[in-house]
Amino acid sequence: MQTARRNLLAATFVASVFTLAAAGPNAAEEAAIRKQITAMDTKGVEGLVLPDVISWSGAYKKPSIGRPDKANARTGEGNLASRVPESQRATTNVQRIVVADSKDLAYEYSTFTLAYDTKDGKHFSFEGAGLRVWQKQAGEWKTAAVFRHPYEE
Repeated sequence: MQTARRNLLAATFVASVFTLAAAGPNAAEEAAIRKQITAMDTKGVEGLVLPDVISWSGAYKKPSIGRPDKANARTGEGNLASRVPESQRATTNVQRIVVADSKDLAYEYSTFTLAYDTKDGKHFSFEGAGLRVWQKQAGEWKTAAVFRHPYEE
C-alpha cells in the first residue's frame, strides 16, 4: 500500500515538473499579468496602473500621461460623458505576453470587446486590439503604457 502511494506521489511530482517546464520559464509572471488583466476587465484600472501611465485609446484624441484629461475625450455618439459607467463590460483575449529576462518588464498584445450603455438608452459594443507595457513594482505587475483602439468599420 505504501509503495503504491509513494509511486503515485512520485508520478504526480514528475508530471508537475514537466507541466511547469512546458509552460516556460516565465509561466508564473504571465499568470500574474493575466490575473491583472482579468481584474481590469471586471473591476477597472484603479490601482492597477502606474501613476504616470501613458495611455491612448479610441476614446481620446491624443495620448495622455497619468489620468486622462476629460477635455481630450472624443465627442459624438457614445462618447465617455454619455456612458453609464456601471454598464461598461470589457473582455480581453490575450494573444501574446512576452516577459523580459529581468522579469520586471513585459508587453502584452490582446484583442478586446468593449460594451456599454449610454444615458439615452443606446447600447454600444465593438471589438479592437491593444498593446500594453507592464512594469513590476513592489512585486506587483502594473500597466506602464497602453494603446487600445477599436477596429475601423
